[in-house]
Amino acid sequence: MKQPQTLIELADMAAMRHQASGRRLAEMAQKEGFALASTTFNHIRAGRYKSTPTDETIRAIGWLAGVGDEVAFAAAGRKAPGLPLADELPPGADRLSPKARKTIIDLTRVLIEYESDIDHAQEQHTNHDTPTPLRAVASPSDPRSGQKTPADSGVIELHGEEARNIPVPPREQLAAHPKVKTKREQLAEETGEIEEDPEADNW
Repeated sequence: MKQPQTLIELADMAAMRHQASGRRLAEMAQKEGFALASTTFNHIRAGRYKSTPTDETIRAIGWLAGVGDEVAFAAAGRKAPGLPLADELPPGADRLSPKARKTIIDLTRVLIEYESDIDHAQEQHTNHDTPTPLRAVASPSDPRSGQKTPADSGVIELHGEEARNIPVPPREQLAAHPKVKTKREQLAEETGEIEEDPEADNW
């Protein structure tokens, strides 16, 4: 089964799986204890949902689509949450002093922000993995497809074989600072005199 890549695809999968309307699907989810409104489901499926879906909404649509939390939350572009953190705190945590509680809460906020930054950086890196097409400047008379008109910038995009067939200019044209003869060298060349290397005697 193809995994849904977006929340819209997940909602489509749920509707196709049950062959039911948004209202019917919401009723089915509510009977299982999920808080899912039919308007929310319909807006998500139509791509008109402007708010951030809650974890409960994502779980409900994932259940309707017959997929687990990992798949459902991945389609929504989020990590699947684990067990409630309060359930994992050791015995006696509820008897901590207000100062100790504040320390735990502040540290938790820092860790949440830290991991959120890491996820954002990884997402940006993934989005820039696609290589940029090779661009070359061509003359207005270049007949290749993709050529911009003379009124445009004169920049074309080359792909595949076209990019590999671009002729390489002579090495001297690639030099950042090509050798320029001095006045003394030009005079010696015109008179036919061979200029002695002033450092030749040092060898």
